[in-house]
Amino acid sequence: MIRREMKLKSIPKEMFDETKRLEEIAGVIRKHNIVKNGLTPENLRHILEDLGPTFIKIGQIMSSRTDVLPKEYCEELELLRAEVKPLEIDVVKKEIETELGKPINELFKSIDEKPLGCASIAQVHAAILPDGRKVVIKVQRPYVADMMMKDFGLLSKAAKMAKITPANQTIDFDMVVQELKEVSINELDFRIEAEATMEFAHNMEGINYVACPIIEKEYTTQRVMTMSFVDGFSIGNLEKIDANGYDRKEIATKLVNNFLKQVLDDGMFHADPHQGNLEILNGKIIWLDWGMVGRLGKKEQNILKTAITAVVQKDVNLMKNAVLSLGKPKKEINHPELFNDIDNIMDRYCSMDLEDLNIGELLGEVVELASYHGISLPQGFSMLVRALVTIEGVVTKLNVDVNMAELFSGKVMNDMLEEFDLKKELVSDTRAVYESAKKSLSLPALSSDMIKSVIKGQTKINIEPVGFEPLMKRVENLVSDMILCIIMASLIVSSSLICTTNMQPQILGIPALGFGGFVVALGMGIYLIIKLNKRNK
Repeated sequence: MIRREMKLKSIPKEMFDETKRLEEIAGVIRKHNIVKNGLTPENLRHILEDLGPTFIKIGQIMSSRTDVLPKEYCEELELLRAEVKPLEIDVVKKEIETELGKPINELFKSIDEKPLGCASIAQVHAAILPDGRKVVIKVQRPYVADMMMKDFGLLSKAAKMAKITPANQTIDFDMVVQELKEVSINELDFRIEAEATMEFAHNMEGINYVACPIIEKEYTTQRVMTMSFVDGFSIGNLEKIDANGYDRKEIATKLVNNFLKQVLDDGMFHADPHQGNLEILNGKIIWLDWGMVGRLGKKEQNILKTAITAVVQKDVNLMKNAVLSLGKPKKEINHPELFNDIDNIMDRYCSMDLEDLNIGELLGEVVELASYHGISLPQGFSMLVRALVTIEGVVTKLNVDVNMAELFSGKVMNDMLEEFDLKKELVSDTRAVYESAKKSLSLPALSSDMIKSVIKGQTKINIEPVGFEPLMKRVENLVSDMILCIIMASLIVSSSLICTTNMQPQILGIPALGFGGFVVALGMGIYLIIKLNKRNK
């Protein structure tokens, strides 16, 4: 996908005053008293609601980023709802003309004045092209992208001023702002959504049971997107599904299999597959609204397959390797604790029958586990977890006996069989046997040398303790304090001996050298007390 630069407009002063907006943000922060009490999930939601539609949209986007925010924050942000007043049709037409560079009557035969839907970023209208084709136009609200980008800058400033830290959490707030900005750009630039839609259409060539809207490239820009009109009905409308003679189980199976193809084969998947974005038309599942897309590279796809295989085969070590391979550690990992936590997860899920296993919940726990241990997961992985949970919800609503875990594991096993090359495996195994045999010939000589070294006392064994860092730190502090106490005691004893003499010069009738020793010992004692108090806190 080609990343184009997003052009911003100059916002009129009366619409956006930076100083006033910064004061407004700071005022909302003070109102909720988060500097003193911390940023709780509820506080965060109320703050975003008070700051208006652009911040509400930011919160809605972040509700899927469990790799950036803790789970309880994401769940709270899912409650955000924006009540947006529809734009006047004249404003909509003016935006279209500005973006497409032609009068509205040359571009379209007609446009419905009543919008099909309204949101904080854009609203949608049905229209008819000059050749008679019915289309849908997605029009961005005036200055919404420009104001959001300015709000990101102000939000970063406000965070530094207020030193915002969520309660009992350690979060790099500047990193969160940058992540938000990046994800928001993908939704604010309609060219990115159009390209994702066309990429999906290309990936699905030859599959006759799925489709997506057709993008009208000549009528699509950064702020306006035009696509074919889909006159279907929601996949959640069970009455229409039954009335049209569709098989619910077949729909659910095809939906899940197609989503797994997106994830495991194509590496690009719909990250918000709720009922409103899935319609049924002429026997096909139509995937709508490609504004939120997740991506996985080949490495992540293979690791995901490994994780699923680990669960199916109940292989704890394989799951450990998958978790460690998937992310990048942001801090030193306590391996014994990590392995113990993975064991606990595997104990619970491996004891289940495959039909009872919830893949979304399992991967969600893996994300939480990785976050707790400071392992940064790829952005696409957390979006995948959210999408899996959403897809499972759609399947549940269809009220059929279709288990996603079975389909997932079946897909993984089939892929492994297809990728299996007997000739290549035989060559590889033969080479491995040859290398092992070759090395085994030198084992007697190596064993003899090792025994001789042990007898002569020349053998050294290097042991790297894992998980003992806190204990070692305490020992170091204890030794340091003991040395300080010994020096302090020595100063007191030696100064006391000096005080029994008439050594000159004297201070307050005490030899100056002894007096100095007492002062230094006193200073060391005060320092030690302060140090111990700080450590105990």
